[in-house]
Amino acid sequence: MYEIALLLSISIPLIGSFILGLLKGRLRSHGALLMTFISFAFTCLLIIPIREGHIVEVQLSAFSLEWLSITFIGDGIGLIFALIFSLLGTVAVIYSKGYIKKVAHQTEYYLMTTLMIGSLMGIAYARNLILLYIFWEIASIATWRLVGFYRGEKETAIANKTFLMIFAGSSFMLLGFIMIYTNTHTLDMVTLQGFSVSPFILFLIFIGIITKAAILPVHNWLPDAHTVAPSPMSALLSGIVVKIGILVFIRIFIWTFHTQWDWILILAAISSIVAASGALLERDMKKIIAYSTVSQMGYMLLGFAVFSEIGFTAGLLYFMVHAIAKAGLFLGAGIVEQKCGERDITKLGGLIKSMPLTATGFALCALSIIGMPPFGGFFGKIMVISAVVREGHIWISFMAVIAAVLTLLYLLRLFASVFLGNLKLAKVNETSKSMIGSALMLGILSLGIGLCINKILGFIHLAVTSVF
Repeated sequence: MYEIALLLSISIPLIGSFILGLLKGRLRSHGALLMTFISFAFTCLLIIPIREGHIVEVQLSAFSLEWLSITFIGDGIGLIFALIFSLLGTVAVIYSKGYIKKVAHQTEYYLMTTLMIGSLMGIAYARNLILLYIFWEIASIATWRLVGFYRGEKETAIANKTFLMIFAGSSFMLLGFIMIYTNTHTLDMVTLQGFSVSPFILFLIFIGIITKAAILPVHNWLPDAHTVAPSPMSALLSGIVVKIGILVFIRIFIWTFHTQWDWILILAAISSIVAASGALLERDMKKIIAYSTVSQMGYMLLGFAVFSEIGFTAGLLYFMVHAIAKAGLFLGAGIVEQKCGERDITKLGGLIKSMPLTATGFALCALSIIGMPPFGGFFGKIMVISAVVREGHIWISFMAVIAAVLTLLYLLRLFASVFLGNLKLAKVNETSKSMIGSALMLGILSLGIGLCINKILGFIHLAVTSVF
């Protein structure tokens, strides 16, 4: 039963997305919502066996080759990522029903969005490295099409840049996978746990990881992509797509090969500070949030790269917190942009008077990423810093604190510029209920994670015990 649930959570959005290409009108959005929600529901079913300490495995032996096995593993790590992927995918589709209802090419939009969610679910559960790579590239193709969705000259150029940078990184990663197979004659990650590979091979894979995760110095595709992508795509891009880089880092560096490189801590800390500084100087609302993503991805990597139990716990917690809150920020920004026709924060202001629900959802998400108690972000950031200090990296912890202060400054500046002060534009009303409800729900969920932190940490412990 649970094996079928795991398989359906991947296959329904992955294969079902192509059915959307045959549908018209509201059937497209209803079909996309149904597929993503069913994927989320089947993922929730897996909580039962995994909480009891079981691992759910599925192998489609009829499609297996010597170097490729269609094998999926449902463990604590995969479950946490899959839950967030499918949840935010469902919310993004609900939001899209109001956001793109008057836009052309909706068939492609819903097809690619659903295909992306299916591919991310495949990455969460993939046990074979080539299988993981196949899903990785499917997600890249969907990202390319959705970033350039509006099909203008600028949109197309940025979408092409996004795809080429991600593809270049994934090519290095694929080369690393090929070298692993040459040395070990297997690409099964469970089997590879008994092997060791050269640092050069892992470095090739790491290039692909940080490119997708938008870590310095291969981060600049992300802020550009956000300037042209539809806002629900921005929510998925920063909320979950860049997180697959972190997921693959966990699977390969921590779960499979148990590799710790201290210089990654330095890279993560520098990436976090530099990107936060960029966010503090930007005026474009979506670019500020995009640079924030680059900064917080560095923070997340910092927790995992410490290679300790508390760091791993902190990284997973902050992944959940950031994915939900950052998606909420982009959904809120999308409402403002659609209603005001403006993203320059110096030309906005006073919107809390006419858009109180949007402002509330935006504020809740911002406070979570800032790390204000009792939001989940507070516990995640405190645990990351504690993990770094416990391992003796005092200077790195000092840099993490600086990044946290900069996060406070640029998000307060963003909220104050957009929602507080005098109303600079003609009075606008809030948008559709589906859009407002989606953004507000993610804000409430950001607060709920902090209020239920003990239960959330207990859930995360399922993944931690599989590594430590």
